[in-house]
Amino acid sequence: MDFTFRAYSDLIASLKENGYTMSSYADHSKYDKCVILRHDIDLCLETALAFAQYEQSLKAKSTYFILLSSDSYNIASRRNLDIIHDIRRLGHGIGLHFDEVKYQDPSPSHINKDVPELIENEINIMSEILEFQITTVSMHRPSKETLASDYQIPSVINSYSKTFFEEFKYLSDSRRFWREPILDLVDSHQHPKLHILTHPFWYSENNLSASETCEQFVNSANHSRYMHMRENIRDFDEFMGEEEVK
Repeated sequence: MDFTFRAYSDLIASLKENGYTMSSYADHSKYDKCVILRHDIDLCLETALAFAQYEQSLKAKSTYFILLSSDSYNIASRRNLDIIHDIRRLGHGIGLHFDEVKYQDPSPSHINKDVPELIENEINIMSEILEFQITTVSMHRPSKETLASDYQIPSVINSYSKTFFEEFKYLSDSRRFWREPILDLVDSHQHPKLHILTHPFWYSENNLSASETCEQFVNSANHSRYMHMRENIRDFDEFMGEEEVK
């Protein structure tokens, strides 16, 4: 499967043709045959919004999991708040993407607090920032211990719980690679419940290579920084013009 919008459209069409109902984490038990679509937003909210808009055109609904603390985006900025609320207005869910690595002591490498407590704390902070209640969590770079723990958090659905890894067939494009032929599995009718993770960062109109996608993202930071400085420094054009951005 290519990493293009068109290929993703084909996946959605195949799911519908094969009788899968698109469900959320909260209502999947109502359906005998369903799929949960999930997106982890590791790097870029702008690509997430573009993907959310495309999904709406396909009449598909997903849950977008967003990091509370990211070196790439700040969910408390006005621009990013607007993006997150736009994704939600398109009919998609918003969840916490929890990064346990930031809580690890450098030596020895272990998490120095109770993970469910940390998740609950981040859920509360994100809910306050976004001004609506977050009720789902996915793990970013989870350890083997976390994957095996089946964490239970009050009023929060853990997308890595046994429910979504034992009752569902889990499929992921992590590191821009499908480890199983996803379209063949959808067509096979072998699994009545599917849990599909995709990363919008990798998808575009054209089938770019992983290197090309990464290069575009890295280079786009120059223009983003230029716009940020222009918005925050009066008469910034006296110092630098947009044509000078490389």
